Amino acid sequence: MSKDSYKMKNIVEISTIVAQSSDFFSIKDKIVEKMLEVVHPTKACVNLFYKNNYEHAYLVCSETLEYVSQVFPMNNPRGVKIDFNTYPKYIQEAVKDKKVIYVKNIFEDTRAIDERDLATKEGYVGRIVFPLMINNVVVGFMTCFLTKEDYLTEYDIDFISSIAYLISLSIEITTKNNDIQMLVHKLRGAISSINQATKKLYLNKNINEFLEHLSKQACHITNSKEALIIINEQDCKNKIFSSYNIEEKNSINIYHIIENVLSEESMGEYSNNIITPIQESRDIKSYIYYKLKEKNKVVGCIVCANSKAYTDDDLNILSILAKQVSVGMQLYEYNLQEVKHKVLANELNILNKQQKLIMDKSKMDCNEKKELYYYHKPARVVGGDFYYAMKVDEEHIVYIVADVMGHGMVSNYVVAMIKGAFKVLCHQFTTAGEIMTNLNRMLYDEFDKMGVFTTCLVCAMNTKENTISVSNAGHYSPIVINKDGSIVKNLNCIKGIPIGIMDDANYTDNTHEINECPMICMYTDGILEIKNKNKEEYGIDRLEKFLSENVGNSQQKIVENLKQELKKFSCKDSYDDDILIVMLKDK
Repeated sequence: MSKDSYKMKNIVEISTIVAQSSDFFSIKDKIVEKMLEVVHPTKACVNLFYKNNYEHAYLVCSETLEYVSQVFPMNNPRGVKIDFNTYPKYIQEAVKDKKVIYVKNIFEDTRAIDERDLATKEGYVGRIVFPLMINNVVVGFMTCFLTKEDYLTEYDIDFISSIAYLISLSIEITTKNNDIQMLVHKLRGAISSINQATKKLYLNKNINEFLEHLSKQACHITNSKEALIIINEQDCKNKIFSSYNIEEKNSINIYHIIENVLSEESMGEYSNNIITPIQESRDIKSYIYYKLKEKNKVVGCIVCANSKAYTDDDLNILSILAKQVSVGMQLYEYNLQEVKHKVLANELNILNKQQKLIMDKSKMDCNEKKELYYYHKPARVVGGDFYYAMKVDEEHIVYIVADVMGHGMVSNYVVAMIKGAFKVLCHQFTTAGEIMTNLNRMLYDEFDKMGVFTTCLVCAMNTKENTISVSNAGHYSPIVINKDGSIVKNLNCIKGIPIGIMDDANYTDNTHEINECPMICMYTDGILEIKNKNKEEYGIDRLEKFLSENVGNSQQKIVENLKQELKKFSCKDSYDDDILIVMLKDK
């Protein structure tokens, strides 16, 4: 193998070593060893600067220098700390000017006069310096030592320059890896500490102690001198704030820039060179902030000041802290409302009984052949699903199935409005489409103010002719089952938009003969969205199959079988949404 090919082979090997390692210190000697296999220098060493401090150089590759290893202890993993001013002038020049400098004869070059004693003891006469650079910043340098017999060609110098580049790359990889590890370690410690503080907040309900702890953490994780957390309560009428200064001074300089920070469009930023006009205190040299957000509304901010240099990592970690503060504040608010919630729960129980009474009255015989029956299981104390039926006269029954957006008090109020309006309209209009159109017009303004809407079906049944007309406002179409258990697939149930979306919406209806249909089932989306352990939804297909198999059973038997079916599918008794199924079925 030619010498040039051997050099290329070693560069490939060194590149592989660098690419596979995240720790320069574990591969540095191997790199130098591979380099010296193919170039004339018999010795080489690497020096590093830490944190852009050029007062000292750390000798990290000195195994090739017998004299140096005897003078300096080699047990420090960072390397031997040496005053950089004691290095020869040409090395200082190479670092300063970021260029390769080749001194062919130490004993003839005046820049190396102070080095001659070392050169005599080590047995070298020449030396070449290669700066190690990351992003055009010198992070160290490598020097190669030459005896009288050694000689470097231009190609040799280019080869060593390539090795110097790979060494710089390895140092950069190591630095980034260490920074990430340090950040992860710091973040884990901060979150652990914050979680402990949050638990104490839940137990003691002391918001001041909680915020004081978090302001200390903000200082720690961003290496700041001081921090301030400020929270606006009740539309900024009251302010809670906590501050911390590591020097334990009473004055907090950050307070002067809070208004400027809150007026910024960005959720978080940092500045390492603060502009004087935005602050009254000259003691602030740099700052970083992140705003606190709750339900898309800015409710405060965390501001830290006077770190040596803030970074994007500091901003990311401060954003995580800000989210923890928001969670803690929500927990605090929850604690304050805990008693109210208990009272509310009692009220909701009463409302639940009222809602149940409304729907229980809707179980009825329609005629000698048909009856209406339902199964309702609310997800919470008061659900948003609603069913109501009424006999208009001896030949006409009208009923409604609705799915109100939301739960609890609001849904109960909406249900009450729907029921009241529906009862009035059933006596004024005869078709399901007319009832639905006027129901929307009557309720639109109130729904719009509350920001709610509802999907629903209005059904008008002629008990004498055994027909039913259906109007659909954004709801699932009914499932109609034939006598043989098959599903009617060509059901023409035109779907309109939900009630409360447009004030001038018009709704139509479709009429169906039900003599030959032993069951018509209407339902809300709660049953379809029940999931099993594989995150599969129950879905329409399974519901249709269940109804086909149970069409011959009584209403009560169908409900019992459905409960067992859903429990077997989901492996649980309670569900995330309301379940409502209304059956118009043969007796």
